[in-house]
Amino acid sequence: MKSARAPWLWGRQRAWPRVVAASGLVLLVACGTASGDRANRTPASRPTATTVAPTAPAPASTPYQVKRGDTLTSVARFFGMSSQKLAAANQLDSEAHLTAGQVLQIPPPPPAGLAVAPPDGISGNTFTFTVTGAKVGEAVTFQVTAPSGRVFTGSPHTASNEGVVTATYISAGDDPGTYAVLAAGDRGTSLRGVYRLLG
Repeated sequence: MKSARAPWLWGRQRAWPRVVAASGLVLLVACGTASGDRANRTPASRPTATTVAPTAPAPASTPYQVKRGDTLTSVARFFGMSSQKLAAANQLDSEAHLTAGQVLQIPPPPPAGLAVAPPDGISGNTFTFTVTGAKVGEAVTFQVTAPSGRVFTGSPHTASNEGVVTATYISAGDDPGTYAVLAAGDRGTSLRGVYRLLG
């Protein structure tokens, strides 16, 4: 190992309103008539619906009031990011001096993820494990578990200023099957991935 994604259900219930829930909204749709004479009814047109995927709101920044002795570096390190990212989020120069009482906006952390490439391979292939969204300076250890239960644990790798950790694993002599990959950090990161060795 080396460093470096509401279905609509339409039932037929005469003279009862339909309740349709979608994305937290409740719609009442009238159905049928009070009259029991089917022959004299004009066919009601079925309501049309457009399904729109709900959009998740962008994560908000968190305000932080600067205390005496704080620096961009110390605040950035406390929140697990680079001082350059903190400075950019607050339109500051990376060498800016902070004053007590000043309010900084702490950007939300990027979503954490573990990518395994390639997803399928054969014995002898090199697989690359890439963690994103780790905390800056976090020590991340990769563990590979074979279908047989055999476990290989590599040495820790340190996350970069962008929260990225990369390691490689050579599958020489490994049996076909699905292999589980665990990336565990000493500051709370815990991610899982898989790859397959084809026979």
